[in-house]
Amino acid sequence: MAQARALTVVAAGGAVGASIRYALALQFPGIWTILVINVLGSLLLGILAAVLGPDRLWRLFLGVGVLGGFTTFSTFAVDVVQHPGSAVVYILATLLPALLAARIGMALGDEWHSRRRAQA
Repeated sequence: MAQARALTVVAAGGAVGASIRYALALQFPGIWTILVINVLGSLLLGILAAVLGPDRLWRLFLGVGVLGGFTTFSTFAVDVVQHPGSAVVYILATLLPALLAARIGMALGDEWHSRRRAQA
C-alpha cells in the first residue's frame, strides 16, 4: 500500500512538472529555455533538500515528481547532439550553473531552516 501511494504522488508530481516544462518550451522555444529550466530546477531542488522535513510523500511529490518532471536530462542530451556547433558551450553553460544553483539552493534552504528553528 505504501509503495502504491508513493508511486501515485511521484506520478502526479511528474505530470505537474513535465506540463510546466512543456508549456515553457512552447512559449519560449529553443535550447536555452531547457538550460534555464534545468538550472532553476537544480536551485529549487537544492532548497527543497535543505528545507523539507522528513515527510517522505512531500519529498517524493515535489522532488522526484514535480522537479524531476520539470528538469530534463534527456532533452538536454538531444539538444547537445542536434546542435554540435554550440555543444561544448551548451554543456558548460548548463552543468556548471546547475551545480552552482543546487549548492546555492542548499545554502539558502539551510539558512531559512536555521532561522525558522531559531524563531521556534
